[in-house]
This record gives sequence, C-alpha cells and structure tokens, in this order.
Amino acid sequence: MAKVYQLELIAYNQAGFDKFAHSLLFADAIQPVFTQTEGGTNTKGIIVTSSVESDSSTLAAHYELLADDSQSETAIDIATGKFVDGNLIAVFCTTAEAQEDMRNFVTYLATSGDIHLHIGVCNTTQSQDYTPGIVANNRVIKMMTPQQVKSLAL
Repeated sequence: MAKVYQLELIAYNQAGFDKFAHSLLFADAIQPVFTQTEGGTNTKGIIVTSSVESDSSTLAAHYELLADDSQSETAIDIATGKFVDGNLIAVFCTTAEAQEDMRNFVTYLATSGDIHLHIGVCNTTQSQDYTPGIVANNRVIKMMTPQQVKSLAL
C-alpha cells in the first residue's frame, strides 16, 4: 500500500514543499478532495498514496497521515534546478504559467487564490534568450531529469 496522507493545497514555501514534493512526483495515486466543516471552512486538498518518503514535521496543520504499511518508503534527495524540456516537474504556479511551460500536466486546485499545484513535464528550456514564467516568477518547484528518474529504478 505505501504511505497515504492528506495534504491541504495552500501556498507553501520552498522548504515546506521540499518535505513532500518527491512523493508527489512518484505518487501511485493522487485523489483530489474537498472538505467543509460545520462552521463553513472550506479547503481543497489531495490524498496521496506514495512509496516515496514525505515528512510532515513542519506541516502539521496541513498534512495528515492516514495510513502507513510496514514497508519503508524510499527517500529521494536529488533534483535539478535547470528548467529543461522533458524534466518531470511539480510546481505551485498559475494555470497560465503551466499552460505555457508544461505539457501532460494535471492541475490540483488550491483552497484559494490562483496559484495551484501542477504536476507534469517541462515543455520548454531555459536559455539566455528565454526564461520560463515559472522560473521568472520564483515559483515553488521540484524538478527531476529523465536520467535522475531512470537511475532511481522505481
């Protein structure tokens, strides 16, 4: 089964996103959920099933472990900072930025605002002549090259 957790989709900083981003990139399943309390508080989130480690130590109010089997999750500590066509990417950005710089992506809508979680593939390459909007706007991001993904043999 792996680890199953619920995550509220809010504006995370890079350090917070790094706690769970790899588990999103290699998730077995991601299910969007909407939660409404009796007091009228509405939140949007995702339920993630992943065999890749995630850490809730600084996300207690927004991350809830739902199930965990006896198997150890894989810890991944590699990423790339280069925005290159073909890289696997998880990013909090606007939908317009995702449409411009990504392909084959899924959008998970955030609780509020226009910055949402997008998971997919980089569609452009950063160069001296072109800076993707995702990079220019300093979005919270995690990328891996196809070679890094292949080396993990997951």
